[in-house]
Parts: sequence; C-alpha cells; structure tokens
Amino acid sequence: MDLGFLRPLYSTDAPVASVHLDTSRQGTDGDKEIELRWRHLRQHLAQLGTDRATLDVLEEAVGNGSSRSYGHHGQSLFASQGQLLGDHTLAIPPQSDHATWMPVPDPLPLVVDRGRHIPYVLVALDRVNAKVVGYTDRPTERPVLQEDSEGETMHGLDGPGGRGGPGQRGGLGGRGNAKHAAQEMWRENTAKVAEHVREAVRAVDAKIILVGGDEEAIAYLRENLGPRQLTTPIRHIPGGRGGPDAQARLHSAAEQALRDFIVDEHDTALEDYQQKLANDQAVKGTDEAVHMLTEARVQTLFLGAEREGESELHASLHQPILVAKDPAELGQPEQDLFRAPASALMLRSAVASHASFTELLDHGQTSSDNGAVLRFSNNDH
Repeated sequence: MDLGFLRPLYSTDAPVASVHLDTSRQGTDGDKEIELRWRHLRQHLAQLGTDRATLDVLEEAVGNGSSRSYGHHGQSLFASQGQLLGDHTLAIPPQSDHATWMPVPDPLPLVVDRGRHIPYVLVALDRVNAKVVGYTDRPTERPVLQEDSEGETMHGLDGPGGRGGPGQRGGLGGRGNAKHAAQEMWRENTAKVAEHVREAVRAVDAKIILVGGDEEAIAYLRENLGPRQLTTPIRHIPGGRGGPDAQARLHSAAEQALRDFIVDEHDTALEDYQQKLANDQAVKGTDEAVHMLTEARVQTLFLGAEREGESELHASLHQPILVAKDPAELGQPEQDLFRAPASALMLRSAVASHASFTELLDHGQTSSDNGAVLRFSNNDH
C-alpha cells in the first residue's frame, strides 16, 4: 500500500488528535449512539490536553460524509490547532472507540482498514443487458461508477430482414442459422459490456472483476476480456440480474469473494516476506525494523494490527525518519525527543522515507509481529 494518502496528517509540528470511532447506523437511534460515543472520546481528549478549537472541529466532522449511511462502518479523524487534517470512512468499525493526543498522528487502524478494502468491478449480466459497477478502495455510500448496458434482442430474428431471414439455411437448417445468429448477437452484446468493464477497471484501478449472471454470456465476456485485453483477474460468483433475490445473492457472494481475495493477497505477501527473510532481504521484529527505518532502507513495512501490550519508542520532533528504542541512539537534543506507540512512530518514519505498507496477516489472522522488506539486502550494504 502506498502511504502517500497519510501525508496531510504530518503537515503540522503541533500535537495531533486522532479519533477512531464506530459510526454504524442500524436503526433510528444511530445518531444518538454516535453522539454518546463521541462525547466519551471528547472528554478523554480534553483530559489529555486537547484544545477546544480542535475538539470542536472534530465534533463537526463526526458522522459526516460516507459515515452517514446505514450499515456497519467507522470513521478515522485527525485534527490539530482547530484544523481538520483528515476524515476517512472505515469499511469495518474499530473493535473499540479510541482517541489519542500526541505529537504525531495514530493512523494504524486506518491503514489496516484500507488494506482490507480493495478496488473492484462488479458485473451482473444476461445475454442482452448488463450492469457494471466500480468501487474504489475507499468505502463509500455509493459506487463511484455505474454503467447500464442494453444489448440487442432476438426479437424478429427469423423475420424479414432479420439475421436468420428467408433463404438462410445451413447444415442445421433455418433453426441452426437462427441459433448461430443468436450466439453472434450475444457475443456482440458482451463485447459492448467488455468495453464498459475495461473503462470501469481503469477508472477505479480495480484489482479484481466479479461477475454473476448467465453462464454463456459470462463465457463470452471472458473471451472479450482475455489476458491480451485485460490482465485483471475475473471471478465468477453466484447471483445476477434475475430479480431482487439474484441481486442479493450477487452482493453477498461479492463480499465473500473479496474477503477471500484479500486473504490470498496477504498470504502471497507473507510468503514473499518469508522468502526474503531467508535471503537477508528482509528483517523480523520491531527492533530490526526500526533500525532499518532510521537508515531509510525499508521498502515495505509490515505491521500487525494487534495492539494489546504495544511498546513505546522514542522519536524526534523534527526528524520524522528517526525512531529508536533507546533515545540516546537518535543523537538529538533532549527537548526534541518524545515517546509514542511503536506503530505510530514506525508509520511516520515509513511515510517520510516513502516506504509502502502491508498488514502482517497469516491467512486472515491478525498478528502483533512486525517486520520489513528492504530496499537492498544486508549483504549489499
């Protein structure tokens, strides 16, 4: 994951308030429940020393944007000196509401959630019509792109002027010609759908295409989206266009397919990380990863999402790459040093050194382990 979207959070030298809040709405009392949860966090932030202007700008942002929609979701907010630095919707609510007031932001819940939500295209089609929907990697109330494709029908196929008109008889007779013409029509219909799919993939930078509906139409669509046309993987899922029940099955199957795909991606990343460990191209553990971050040698930072018992590290107020277990290693004036949770400081250093991020998962199971893949191996240094 590219951590560039976090840069606005580091645009100030002043302390930053970070809020991770469950903004789920399941009924008519949703707004009241969110208000009560926020009130508790506001009191906590005030006790930590957060200024009134920052608290007020956070309160104004709570529950806005995509977080106003119904369903399960959360919100990550960051503010400093009365200015909102970031407002992000979480696809999955945080396990518990959490707020910090520190010299640096605390974005781990946000980056973990972002890594579990991928851009994709969802297609429902039959042999005539299709709906193509594109979703970005940011949870939103509605898709960012939606195209309805209306194809030709077989109405009048055997009539005058139709593709199977009088006098057109092949080895299977007129009916055989009609069947062949119908198949050609379905191919042409799905060719139009394929163009919409390619546009949607480009628009959202989709990592996967999920397709449900008529099996023969899907086969034609696959032909039109072959590897030479589009390298994005395609998954056939249950459901389709056959009424509300089919649409409900489609969306339920899409959610499961996305979860499975994300787990597979993390498993692949973990396998690559372990192979690089064996070849001195990666390091394992917080201490080793911190050392490499300080030397700007980290290509990809791996952090586990489990935060219970998380240690604190030392860092410099003015040198964001520097982080260490022992403050003496930083070589900075004592008045410029501070302590904060390890994940917050490691992410800050990763952003400053243009490193990417991957959550350390083992087949979907969260971890408290940390590590890093290096820009060049220890043997080359």
